[in-house]
Amino acid sequence: MIVRYDGTDYHGFQKQPDGCSTVQAVLDQTLAGVLGPGRSIGASRTDAGVHAAGQVVVWRGTVAMPLEKVPVVLNRRLPPDIQIRAAFWVPKGWDPRRAASWKQYSYRLWRAPTPPPLSLYRRALWRPDALSWTRLNQAAALFLGRHDFQAFRTEGSSAETTVRTLLVSRWVMEEAGLVWRYQVLGNGFLYRMVRHLVGAMLEAAEPGGDMDRIRHGLAFPADKVGALAPPRGLTLEDIQFREPASGKG
Repeated sequence: MIVRYDGTDYHGFQKQPDGCSTVQAVLDQTLAGVLGPGRSIGASRTDAGVHAAGQVVVWRGTVAMPLEKVPVVLNRRLPPDIQIRAAFWVPKGWDPRRAASWKQYSYRLWRAPTPPPLSLYRRALWRPDALSWTRLNQAAALFLGRHDFQAFRTEGSSAETTVRTLLVSRWVMEEAGLVWRYQVLGNGFLYRMVRHLVGAMLEAAEPGGDMDRIRHGLAFPADKVGALAPPRGLTLEDIQFREPASGKG
């Protein structure tokens, strides 16, 4: 299933042992109520407060209804901040976490002197202060390619390596310049990596800021760099896979 959600009121995607509210916990409860026993597997573990437009979730269990009806029936029972965009058959045993080859995220800034409209209030960080558009994009370009991003992560993940490759790292203007959106596409991301990248770029774009700290972090990965940007502006946009996610499973 392709799933989108507003993560504001959830403690991330992944189900937690303490039983706190997560997107996966709500999905599993709803799916089991409609389809019967089973479990879900998500392609990406988004953090608390982070949103998704293209999360991929596999349901391993019985589907005793026509596939085209699954989104319709589930969306009637899910809370309005979680929606199923589409459903497909996948080969038996297909794991979206292992099959994912590229992930795309966005981070939105609202740049007007007044707060963002309600449609964006929970999905964009309000930054009306002075920021250099030129330095933001110069900083984003530094992250392109293959680097050790250890300096731009939060400790606590089980990643075997901190080396990642970014194919896209750029800022674009939308909504007549009121929204500045960071677009990043990579073959994987470390724990809170995108939020650390955004925090470092914002520091570089502030008055008196420069990009030397970013260059230092890329050259000396053991040295932590940059503040952690709040989760509200971050959205998982899309996931691409090495193998087709199709078939009768």
